Amino acid sequence: MNWNDLKIFIAIAEAGTLAGAARTLAQNHSTVFRRLNALESDVRTRLFERLATGYTLTPAGERMLELARQADDAVTTIDRELVGRDLDPTGTVRLTTAPDLARLVVPRAIKALRRSHPGILVEVSAGDSDYDLNRREADLALRATTRPPEHLVGRKVMSLSWWIAGRSRSASRTWRALADADFIGAERALMRLDAFQWLEKHYGHRVVARANDLSTMAGLARAGVGLALLPSDVQEPGLKRLHRVPDLAGELWLLTHPDLRHVQRIRTVWDALIDALGDEDDPDVNPP
Repeated sequence: MNWNDLKIFIAIAEAGTLAGAARTLAQNHSTVFRRLNALESDVRTRLFERLATGYTLTPAGERMLELARQADDAVTTIDRELVGRDLDPTGTVRLTTAPDLARLVVPRAIKALRRSHPGILVEVSAGDSDYDLNRREADLALRATTRPPEHLVGRKVMSLSWWIAGRSRSASRTWRALADADFIGAERALMRLDAFQWLEKHYGHRVVARANDLSTMAGLARAGVGLALLPSDVQEPGLKRLHRVPDLAGELWLLTHPDLRHVQRIRTVWDALIDALGDEDDPDVNPP
């Protein structure tokens, strides 16, 4: 049995469609379809019912999914523990962070690493969706959160404030005037943040556009589409901070999996990011 076929099987079961699994795996639709057929041929069992609404597990498929997930967990644990023995500061480190941090902070860290540790290659995945460090979708995460996952180890590297911002030539607005202002709202992953739940509660009826990343929100606000609620680490030319929201506070955390914290190349990138964040000179970003 091909282990990669099991990963494809899990992705189809979780997505419910071949197209969804293909997107998750970054493979084309025909490859996913072909590998599923090969797996069903190998086990001589039909694992999915092909319905108009998507793919539904058969009873055999449900048992297969339970066992496949156990196997996936075991392989992931082996991978982490073997990587955890790596003491050589060379190789690839995968970092996930928000687009604004990838643009403003990460380049300084990588520039310093190129001088001190040219054998380390940093792969940056910029986006506001969470990556699963437990399954090594990334080695390090630089994320804004007030509740870092308990199964990860990390360090709080900044305290953040939240501001309502608009384009620079906009007149300052009083809090009362904001009731009639248009706003940029959040969608998808960003709705998990307390800040955007606050925005939805107070100004949800005034939302005229939504975005799933902070950089797009800042761009929309700079274009005059509406006001944006942004953390203090987002610095966008042409935007003016109108009001600090006193009820909102944030934190920036650098996180990794416990099995990886002593891997030399990951520790080296960790230290470089800490140094780069220490260079921040924005007065509204307060290192702890």
